[in-house]
Amino acid sequence: MQLSVIKEGKALIYIPDTRNAQIVKGIIEPSHLEVFYNPIMEFNRDLSVLTVNTFIELYWPGKEVLGIDPLSATGVRGIRYSLEINNISKVIINDIDKDAYNIMNKNIELNKVKNIEAYNRDANSLMRSIRFEQNRIINIIDLDPFGSILPFIDTAISVSSKGTLLALTATDLAVLGGSKYIAAKRKYRVNLINTKHYREIALRVLLAFIAYVAASYDKVIKPLMTYSVDHYARAYLLIDRGAKNSEEMLDKNIGYYKYENGILMKCDNHYGPVWNGNISDLEFLKSINNKLKEYSYVGTYERIEKFIKTYLNEIELQNYYYQRLDTICQMQKVNMPSIIKFISALEDKGYKATRSTFSSIGFRSNAPYEVLIETCKQFKSS
Repeated sequence: MQLSVIKEGKALIYIPDTRNAQIVKGIIEPSHLEVFYNPIMEFNRDLSVLTVNTFIELYWPGKEVLGIDPLSATGVRGIRYSLEINNISKVIINDIDKDAYNIMNKNIELNKVKNIEAYNRDANSLMRSIRFEQNRIINIIDLDPFGSILPFIDTAISVSSKGTLLALTATDLAVLGGSKYIAAKRKYRVNLINTKHYREIALRVLLAFIAYVAASYDKVIKPLMTYSVDHYARAYLLIDRGAKNSEEMLDKNIGYYKYENGILMKCDNHYGPVWNGNISDLEFLKSINNKLKEYSYVGTYERIEKFIKTYLNEIELQNYYYQRLDTICQMQKVNMPSIIKFISALEDKGYKATRSTFSSIGFRSNAPYEVLIETCKQFKSS
């Protein structure tokens, strides 16, 4: 296998030579490489380094911290954790593919990192071995599979402890978001419909499903940060324990939604079940924002800076579903105004409103259903 070297963050990484790879719209198609590497996910990895560093400083300051990336491919994420997070004690990277394992070891040597263990094993088997056979506490579990998290989530929850950070990426948005609603019923046990609000629904379906798995182990999840961009959803979840706590988590946070006149709303019994609790922790996001300048060297810094700024405002209204201006206006047969004008009109009526990271024409607002319809109609003559 011919290799190329790329730079990401502070790491130099061997990846399969991309000259013979399929190019789609000017971008490498990563599934056609001998070992998977997706350049589009650099934003995900840049933000992960920042988020995990923030987590350790808040929840495990001055302690031994073990992180595991059981689906590592080239090892780029784990190697970056080792290089760019000073207070992580040990990183375990793994891939069941032999070629990936060989490249991981080359990348460990290339970057001269000492606090990394590399394995060539099944991901679930390795996680169980580390926790139950080696009796090691895993502080950070980062799952970044090619597709669904379903084959790995049960094991990840079972090996987690009080205070573990479970970070995961899900790329099956068509299923989670309702486009493939029959598959969603089969895989995630939810009743969904297909709407343009799929990012919001995908996150809330994902959180509800993981909450049920956690509760089956008498464990609790607390979303520290969740978001959906590009082709995936990403979640950072703090794990806690207790049968009573897990029951309270489900009672408080699991609910349903309905879709009417292009507007998404919480309800008692319709589509779902979904997670209707908080999707992120505002104080944790503020801590990430405070550390942001330390990572001004990363390749997607400007995008992260813009994202965090918008998301901080958005999360203040996270108890209200994300809306899309185009679907509301379409149902009212109104030409869509600019999102800025629409938000301003809501604010003029005394309501809060902010733009969303989910879409350039998306927003959150505490304005009720009737006000959203009324405000849209006032632009009918525009």
